[in-house]
Amino acid sequence: MELLLSANIGKLRRAHGMTQEQLAEALGVTFASVSKWERGAATPDLRFLTEMADLFGVSLDAIVGFEVRDGSAAALKERIKLLQRGKKYEEGIAEAEKALLRYPNMFLIVFSAGGLYTAAGIEQKNETYLRRSIELLERSVLLLPQNTDPEIDEAVIQKEIAQCYLSLGQPKQAIEILKKHNVGGHYHSLIAAAYTQNDVFDPREAEPYLMGAFGEILASAVQTMLAYANYYFKTNDTVSSLESVVWLVHLLESVKMDLRTVAYVDKVLAVCYCECANLSLLLGERETGETWLRRAFATAKAFDEAPTYKIQNIKFCVGDTKKATIYDDLGESAMASVEKQILVEDENEALRALWDKIRAEEAAAE
Repeated sequence: MELLLSANIGKLRRAHGMTQEQLAEALGVTFASVSKWERGAATPDLRFLTEMADLFGVSLDAIVGFEVRDGSAAALKERIKLLQRGKKYEEGIAEAEKALLRYPNMFLIVFSAGGLYTAAGIEQKNETYLRRSIELLERSVLLLPQNTDPEIDEAVIQKEIAQCYLSLGQPKQAIEILKKHNVGGHYHSLIAAAYTQNDVFDPREAEPYLMGAFGEILASAVQTMLAYANYYFKTNDTVSSLESVVWLVHLLESVKMDLRTVAYVDKVLAVCYCECANLSLLLGERETGETWLRRAFATAKAFDEAPTYKIQNIKFCVGDTKKATIYDDLGESAMASVEKQILVEDENEALRALWDKIRAEEAAAE
């Protein structure tokens, strides 16, 4: 059991941007005393240890730095999470409160306990649990400098607090929090849900958030399914790669109000049709591949004849859509985007030959 006191004092002091002189002044001791503590030449009294724990916003255990204590705190956090996943809320709450008594200012304990109370409060519709969750989560925000998990930041914690307020029937407080922390539009869907699920609001207030959330769904679907297609292709599963792109095609086609009318998604669809052709040809399905590539050509041609980067002829678009403009990095035109995709697949000679044939037929017809 190694004592890490001297190293921890220096580490915490520097993390808070304090010099040894400033720490000495805050504690009412001499500079020499602080210097000795950090060199391990002397040990501070319990009173000063407690004052430093309060000053740095950590538990006394974190100051003292017993490695076995750190391990037990991590074990307690995992125990709380395990009980939460098993929905053993009463047992979990008892464990959480015992852990909080030992580590009242340790982020991983306070945040984990808050999450447990959130789950219990929402599932059991328990107001006491929900308010305890808010209390703990707000405290965990103050302890965020201790956090080492890159997937947790203040916006994540504030989202959980907002969900507690929604469960408490206080949507205005929830929406205020979500709007304040809606970085990158990540909480558009939650804000839209809060506006439309509560009669105290005009549902039209949800319109910009519905539009934003729907746009994120489509953008995320395109990125995710093309990533799946690349993953399967690079792991030698061409069938699954094709299935991934076909699934995306069905989604994009389903959001068009009229398949015969041009919409922005046609530019993306043209590239997807081309990739379906490429994968079909690699699977030895020449007839199917040609069908896909002809669809790519026809779709790209129709889009380029009447290009649109506005939100029109697309389902689920509400409110003022005139100002919304879509950007992409596919190419200057839909046809250029398909050509670019064919160049990427330069090892598929059959794809290039088939494309040249389709272009020649089109030129002859004109």
